[in-house]
Formats: sequence, structure tokens, C-alpha cells
Amino acid sequence: MIGGYRCVPAAIALVAAAAVTAGSCRNAGSVQATPSAPATTVVAEAPLATPSAAPDPFSWAAAIARVEEVRGSAGRIMVPEELRHYDDRRRFLAVQMADSREERYDLPHDVADLAQMIQRGQLVGLRALGDDHILYDVGTDAREDPMAHYDLDSGKDVPLFASVEAYEEEDARLAAANDHAKREALAVYYRDPSRAEMLFAEHRAVSALAANFDGIVYDLTNPEDRTRFQVRLLSFLRPDAREIVVQLARAYNQKFGRLLPVSSLVRTERYQRRLSRVNRNAARVDIPPHATGMAFDISYKFMAADEQNFLMEHVGRLEAEGRVEALRENRNAIHVYAFAGGQRPSETLVAGFLSDVQDAHPGSAVKRAPAAKPRARRVAAAAKPRSSGRAPRPRPRIAR
Repeated sequence: MIGGYRCVPAAIALVAAAAVTAGSCRNAGSVQATPSAPATTVVAEAPLATPSAAPDPFSWAAAIARVEEVRGSAGRIMVPEELRHYDDRRRFLAVQMADSREERYDLPHDVADLAQMIQRGQLVGLRALGDDHILYDVGTDAREDPMAHYDLDSGKDVPLFASVEAYEEEDARLAAANDHAKREALAVYYRDPSRAEMLFAEHRAVSALAANFDGIVYDLTNPEDRTRFQVRLLSFLRPDAREIVVQLARAYNQKFGRLLPVSSLVRTERYQRRLSRVNRNAARVDIPPHATGMAFDISYKFMAADEQNFLMEHVGRLEAEGRVEALRENRNAIHVYAFAGGQRPSETLVAGFLSDVQDAHPGSAVKRAPAAKPRARRVAAAAKPRSSGRAPRPRPRIAR
């Protein structure tokens, strides 16, 4: 979601602090009982950097004000063919779903699952305020309980307990309160040894990361700390996607002297499902692109026409080279999905996901026959005319 912090002190403090420190967050050395997660190395802008200490609130306020500065430029906004919808709108999501299936990406269903992926090194962090970018509203509307397991089938949360003893204590409390419904719901998970161990492992993962997230402690009993913790978790993505972010941000900053506003990175499936109810751009498919960690959004809400055109041309070239799948969305964001190693998924696999997309998004079916054949998987023929790659996209409405 692109909100916009117009120097509101509370909002600025929340986002800046969420990067690592503020409020009741403490240094890891002050915590005694909770085991710590393996520390990750902080490297300034190297490909595998993790988020560093929170920016100074005043620097953050100045950076936000710079993003939201009113400006203009001569000329019109020209959306390249590569950033428009295909004639068959199903194809845009089908390509990303096919790539996720082909690469066998793990999808984090909830905060605990995301924490485990970070601990395994599958995802790398992006600094809240970098040399060439700024995380703009990333995860600020996330409202997940980090100490709850999200059941994808039922769509319900299951409380996480640290041990069998902790669960049995809660079970006894529910029995005394004659709350049979909650007892039965918990028993489905905690009376099953394999399920119970999965939940205990999730509790350990969240507790360990909160106790030492690159040297910072988050008190998950504190609502503000829980929000900061979630924002921090949602500031990650996969290394190949991070390379694209860094490349685009550097080019944009060198051209305009401005930080690139990155508005969304990885999302949990729970977060994605909730978002899809309020944001029509949020995918409702079984393999949402942002859950793969290979997708990110760039906010163009405050960009002048020349900034948008420059950025879209750069993204369009990356797509023509087969490195990304991209779309200029109508809600102030450019969605970019990176392909690992610059390799697109097979067309056979893409075709297999078209019906899945249509089931989730009924209005996405093709309205007329494609004017051209879809691009080949490998873009060795970058010199070919664009019409031999992507079917022409109808021009979207441009926000003036």
C-alpha cells in the first residue's frame, strides 16, 4: 500500500524505528532467557546485505519529504509495451506462477515461516534507508500475530506455545473455563506429534529472531515492537531480486539525485490474502508473486513524467532481456518480478497456469486473439522487434 508520510512525527518514528531500533527495542545483550538466532552480516550495499541500524528520524523525515516533493517535468508519461498488460491478461500472473513452480520457491505462509526462511539464509534484507533507495511504507499495514501459526486450509490462526507443558497449561485453563470449542481446535494440532513439533519449531524460530535480530531485541508482548518486528521481516527478498532493486535504484539516483521508493518486498501468504480483500492489484492466486520473495513494487506516486519514463524504460530493457516480468499498475506502483539467472519459465508451464489465474481473477481472460507469439524462454534474440516477443498491451489510464 502506498500511504505517504508527510512528516507526521508518529508515522516517521514508527517506520524509521521498525528498521531496527526504537521504542522498547533493546540491544540483544540485555536479554537473558530467549535463545538467539544466528547473526547475519551487515554489508553496506553489497548484494547480500541485511537491514542495518535504523536511520536517524530527522534524516528519515528529510528522505520522505524528498520522495513526496511536488515536482513536474515537460512531456507526457509514456508507458512502454513491456510494462503494459498482455492481451490475455492471465499471462502476467501465469508467467510468475510458472517461474515459482519451476524454481520450487518456498512460500512463507505466516510470520514464523518467514522467520525460518530468513534464518536459513533464503532471503536477504534491504536497508530501510540506503544509498540509492528508501523503503516507503513497506509492511506498515501488516497486522499479523507473530506468535500464531496460519492454517492455509482453514484460514485460521493457531496460537504458538513454547512446549508441551505450555500447551497443557493452556488446555487446563480452557477446561476450567468450559471452553470446549477452543480446546478441541487446539487439540487438532497439539495432540498430533508431528503437527505439535512443527508449531514448537515455529515458536522457537520467532522467539530466537526477536531476541537477536542482528543484535536488536523486539519485545513481542509490546504491540509497537510487534509492528516493528513485522516491518523488519517484510524488508527481505531473494538475492536475485535484490540485485535488480539495487541496479534500478542506482540508475534512478544517478539520473535524478533521488532515492528510489520501494513500496513492497516479500509478503506472507496470510498478509497477501488480507491485502487482496482491499487492494484489487493484489494477486489472489495460489502462488502470489510477492510470497516468492522475487517480486517488489516501486512507488511512482510522486514521480514527475521524466522520472517515470526513465524508470520504465530501464525496467522495459530488463524485461526485453528476459530478466524480469513487469507491469505499471494503476495504483501508483510498478510491479517487478525477477527471474533467477535471467531465465524465464517454459511456455508449456506458463500455459498450464492460465486457467488457475482465470479462476482467481475471472476478468483476466483474453478478450481478443493475441497479435503476436509470446516470447521465447531465453531472450537471446534481443535484437528482434518487440512485436515478436510480447503481444501488444492495451494502454492503461495514466494518473495525471
